Amino acid sequence: MAAFQVEMGRGEIDPNSDWFAWVHDKKNIKNGLVSGDLPENGPGFWELYASDLKLAREELGSNAIRLSMDWSRIFSSPTTDIPAKISLDGQGNLSEVSIREDSMQLLMERANKNSVKRYRAILEEAGKLGLTVMLTLYHWPLPLWTHDPIACRDDVLHATRRGWIDQTTIIEFAKYAAFVAKTFGDLVDLYATFNEPRVVSDLGYLTPGAGFPPGVEDLGLFVRATKNLAIAHGIAYEQVKKWDNVSTSRFGPAFVGVVYDLQYFVPKDEKNPDDVKVAKFREYVWNEWYPNAIFKGDYDTNLDGIIEPSEHLPHLVKGCDYLGVNHYSRSKIRFADKGGDPRFNFEEVPCKENCTDMGWEMHPPGIRYVVDWAYKKYRRPIMITENGMADAKDTRRKEYLLSYLQELHKAIDQDGVPVKGYFHWSLLDNYEWARGFKMKFGLFKVDYKTKERTPTQAVPIYKGIATTNALTG
Repeated sequence: MAAFQVEMGRGEIDPNSDWFAWVHDKKNIKNGLVSGDLPENGPGFWELYASDLKLAREELGSNAIRLSMDWSRIFSSPTTDIPAKISLDGQGNLSEVSIREDSMQLLMERANKNSVKRYRAILEEAGKLGLTVMLTLYHWPLPLWTHDPIACRDDVLHATRRGWIDQTTIIEFAKYAAFVAKTFGDLVDLYATFNEPRVVSDLGYLTPGAGFPPGVEDLGLFVRATKNLAIAHGIAYEQVKKWDNVSTSRFGPAFVGVVYDLQYFVPKDEKNPDDVKVAKFREYVWNEWYPNAIFKGDYDTNLDGIIEPSEHLPHLVKGCDYLGVNHYSRSKIRFADKGGDPRFNFEEVPCKENCTDMGWEMHPPGIRYVVDWAYKKYRRPIMITENGMADAKDTRRKEYLLSYLQELHKAIDQDGVPVKGYFHWSLLDNYEWARGFKMKFGLFKVDYKTKERTPTQAVPIYKGIATTNALTG
């Protein structure tokens, strides 16, 4: 689950994030950029967490759960005045952030006490139930004091709070990561710095119609944001390693990775060289650019596939203990002469059969392909951190679950990929960002008026798999 998608609906709302401002903006709603659904009408996990965690443990048989915290809940007011020592490399890249004990004390005084108390209660409840928590530090919302999405949408060059296109956000994220590791490290060993960082930059700065803040189209800003998100991973990695020294599980004290979305891209026509070329470029920019940066220090800022000496920055590589893989579908790519940069003359072929409600193609062999590719290239343990489908009619989720797990088993058993865990998306129906409540990903349906949870047909199948650690059904 992700905090913004499930927390609100019962109890204290959080109006202090860029996503909250974005989905409430009247212009965005009028233009159809966002659904008009509002997160404060959501599942209400903020108050109903105990019963929801019990569903995960008892009804699904899970031994782990992936959760996130919203930065804006913990620090609703700025932390920019709290000292941190920074270092820049010869190119002006942020290469180190150091936070002293006196600054940590100031962060503790600044943090929202109610939010800290509630997040601690959630983590404690998970521990009591025997659920190992994978904690995602950043699952998309930024505090408004770091990013004003409306000002950036309207005039990004003159806005003052510009999120991931400014290095100051990296510094503040380092403080937040350090605080979380220090404050909750006795309850958490397994961390993800980011969820799908490339989605943040791609949909925010390349695909204005996607409904993601700030909704601008600028290749240079896309590259800058992606680069800053990669640098921020390494710096956050160091903070968590420094500040969490308490081991609570076999992963402890701090097993830190990143969650990345890998898609299986194929050309629409394998005999068409134009389709093949654009599909390879799409795969490179989507699947490879960011991992190359965090694992190898390769920052291909001109997107030409060649790493010049000035683009090879191994000193920015800090570490990544595992790779979390989100995978849902196959994407068919075809050449489309749209003018402008010829590398971007492509489009995704709309799904016509075996489609989920999101319009994503069900293609189980894709999960085997991407984990094989990722392990061969980066040699890190793999965790499947998201896999699932939007299925409002609840007719194909069982088929999806079993078919994808069968292919994942082949990757483990036949290909030797060290897949260490599987997290399904999602425990509950939730707020699907710009699309609102229409998309039903939950293993448990949610009645948003009563907040009642109802199991889908996949629940008993899932429980059988989780409790026997074998494919059943």
